[in-house]
Amino acid sequence: MANMIGQTEAFLHKYGLDPSLVDVDACARAFWADMERGLRGDPDAWMLMLPTYLSLDGDIPRDTPTIVIDAGGTNFRIGLVTMTDGGPMVEDLRVFPMPGSQAPITWETFVDEVSDAVLPFTGRSRRVGLCFSYAAEILPNRDGKVLNLTKQVQISGAQGRELGRDLSAALEAKGAGGITFVVLNDTVAALLGGVAALREEKFDGYIWLIYGTGVNTCYVERQEHLGKVTTPWDQDTMLINMESARFDGAPMGAFDKALDSNSVDPGLCHYEKMVSGRYQGELVWRALRQGADDGLFSPRFSAFLRGLGNLTMVQADAFAARPYGDNLLAAACDSEDDREAVYTIIDQVVERSARLVCANLAGILLQTGAGQHIHRPACVVAEGSTFYKGHLFRGKLERLCGSYITGTLGRYMVFRQVSDANLVGTAAAALLNP
Repeated sequence: MANMIGQTEAFLHKYGLDPSLVDVDACARAFWADMERGLRGDPDAWMLMLPTYLSLDGDIPRDTPTIVIDAGGTNFRIGLVTMTDGGPMVEDLRVFPMPGSQAPITWETFVDEVSDAVLPFTGRSRRVGLCFSYAAEILPNRDGKVLNLTKQVQISGAQGRELGRDLSAALEAKGAGGITFVVLNDTVAALLGGVAALREEKFDGYIWLIYGTGVNTCYVERQEHLGKVTTPWDQDTMLINMESARFDGAPMGAFDKALDSNSVDPGLCHYEKMVSGRYQGELVWRALRQGADDGLFSPRFSAFLRGLGNLTMVQADAFAARPYGDNLLAAACDSEDDREAVYTIIDQVVERSARLVCANLAGILLQTGAGQHIHRPACVVAEGSTFYKGHLFRGKLERLCGSYITGTLGRYMVFRQVSDANLVGTAAAALLNP
């Protein structure tokens, strides 16, 4: 059995999927350096470091219903949120597939479908907060100009369009004039929602991590580092949407390159394609298929793998949770060596993801100087199904954060989960910035 683990690790190293190839310290400092480039507006920066024109200052108005939209990687959610003395109240929440996720559509169709979803709510509120989980340039008027779409959502004609302006015009044409929009990214929404929920605790800085279908991070930056912001800004800080999915400083292996070349956006978002829930299953699938061709598995299991057209991370994670359970891979394994090799591949794919996410978080702490006090650590508000539902990921990330972020860098941080953080934060943004 030990020999099987060694064979599998050698196989992964051969194809560049060995997590030890990711130097956490080197990647953390690469994140830090690219953050500085992006904040200066350097065109060679990988990450966009997008200004949000939002801060944490101000008191959120109470008892004012706000329409909230969460346009996510998989689902499109819309409802009403009201901030009350007893906490946020979410009403009439409706969930649909994200437009463009099931079949290609045009921008005009997207605007028509979204405005139709908003219309029934306009009798109770004229204010909309739109959480947009894709790259968008937030404008000084807090509208959002679409930069590009990832996560396999296909909407032709979207690039360069302003979300709030086009949706307001569509609603006016449908008889609902005077609707205002505040557009923000999902990490920024989670940030605002987290601060609202955790106001009784004191932390030395905040980081917001989205780790689910995609990956992104957001944090609070000091005004003196906002080099590319030319619009007057009188606050001491601004929330920065890193668009960290675009980071390109990690070593890619053969399976990463094959996945990227076959994606709808080759050459973009390499970090996201190496770590996020949307793509991890495909990486495992490619490794298993190659293992079958290389003779790593038994003949019967190899034949099964050659006929396996795809694999989701949910399916791979089910095996990691129960290698002898009632799941696709467990049922197909033909020997103990098969199980050992499959588990090792899944474990090492997740281990590499955890190393890269740890480097992402460490880079933010290095940039901001946060987390220097053991009694007042930095707070990471984490969102995303892969973070909370993945069988292996969170334990690995917390171990790495302890050994590298605390053990090597001498920084302290804690993870916090906030219910409905995206929805609450989106409402807060709309209420704070009418």
